Amino acid sequence: MQNIPKTVCIKFKEARRALGLTQSQLAISIGCQQAALSMFESGKPTKLSGEYVSKLAARLNLNLDELMEKDRSSDVAVMQPSASAGFCPDPDCPSNIQYAVGERMFFRITLQKGRYCAHCGEVLEKRCPSCGAALNEGACCSMCGKAYVNGQVE
Repeated sequence: MQNIPKTVCIKFKEARRALGLTQSQLAISIGCQQAALSMFESGKPTKLSGEYVSKLAARLNLNLDELMEKDRSSDVAVMQPSASAGFCPDPDCPSNIQYAVGERMFFRITLQKGRYCAHCGEVLEKRCPSCGAALNEGACCSMCGKAYVNGQVE
C-alpha cells in the first residue's frame, strides 16, 4: 500500500512491541516475510500488499482508517506552526543541523519561539524568505520548494 505515511507504519511497530511480539513471530502469524514487515515498520508501506496490511492491522487490533485520520489531522497542525515560531537564517548557527542529500547540503531547521535565536541571537525568520509562505517542518518550503536556510553547495 502506497498511501500509508511513515508515522502510521511506526504505529504498527509500536503496537507489535506492546504485544511483546517479534517481527518473525508476527510475520509468521500473518503469512508474510519478516524482511517485508521490517521494511514496512521502518516507513516503507509499499513493501506489504493491502491484504497483508489488513491482516497486520487485525492481528495488532489496530484500525487503519482511524490511524490515517489521526495522522492527517496532526499534519495540519505541523504544517501551520504558531505565528510566533521562527527559524534562524544563519547557516553557521548550531540550531540548524546540516545534512546532505546527494551532493546538495541542507539545514534541518529548529523552530523557536520569540524574536531572536536562542543560540546566536539572530532575528528569527517567521515565514519562507523566498515566497513568504507559512513555515512547514523540513529544510525547504512546501510552497516554492526553496531551502529556508541558504548555504547549500549546489
